[in-house]
Amino acid sequence: MAIVEVGPKYRVTITQWVRRRMPLRVGQKVYLLARPPYIVLIPIPDSVDEALSELIGDITYTREERKRAEEQLLKEAS
Repeated sequence: MAIVEVGPKYRVTITQWVRRRMPLRVGQKVYLLARPPYIVLIPIPDSVDEALSELIGDITYTREERKRAEEQLLKEAS
């Protein structure tokens, strides 16, 4: 854990201690998760598709399963 200071433009510098332990690069995208009182930065892999396929593997589904999923999403959206 590291303690950092919020700058005048609300910028936070990732300390060298953290950079050595995380595979971050300049210009890399990170996901910012704000759950008070916490702020979490999650690195986004270069190839999101590859990362997802590693996590969830091969997904196969039937037309019926797809239809149920679409109905559920429409219900949640309204």
